[in-house]
Amino acid sequence: MAKARYHHGDLPRMLVEAAIVHLKDHDASTLGLRPLAKVVGVSEAAPYHHFADRRAFEHAVMIEGYALLRARCLAVAPQSLRDLLDAYVGFAVEHPNLFRLIHRSGEARDPANAALAAASEAAFAPLLAEVRRRAQMAGVCEADRIGFLALMVWTQVHGLAEVVISDFLRLGADGASFRERAYAYIEAGLRTALTAD
Repeated sequence: MAKARYHHGDLPRMLVEAAIVHLKDHDASTLGLRPLAKVVGVSEAAPYHHFADRRAFEHAVMIEGYALLRARCLAVAPQSLRDLLDAYVGFAVEHPNLFRLIHRSGEARDPANAALAAASEAAFAPLLAEVRRRAQMAGVCEADRIGFLALMVWTQVHGLAEVVISDFLRLGADGASFRERAYAYIEAGLRTALTAD
């Protein structure tokens, strides 16, 4: 079945999907085209007709990771900033290895990686839209200021996500309440920033 689908051009998608499943239980350092080719039932050489090397394949997996993160955020937008923050952290909790892969380096910020950069920007767009909405309600219209504030909110929630998935603070049963307090703190900080001169 897998080989038949491959002949219809679905192999890249099959390999990326297999990688997403693999990352559920394994670190990104263990990603390899040859083992995944075996998983989807094609020859070890077949993936290289679609991906030049491991880096190209990882970019494809990262693009899918950004798409999944964007979908998770869009599912709650535009309910509230708190819901967006929780969607972001929730994605990290459910997909820690994928989350770390897509944020592992600055490659997504490199214009040379156009598709990857576009996927990263699309994943950031729901948060930017919510900050822009709140800014406009507060009478703030400067694009640079709005973009900076959205980036600061992202910086905080990203740090929170890293703390949560690493279990750095050993919060145990207090984890949920800690996250709620953190969301409230981030939201209050944005309110303050939007009213500052």
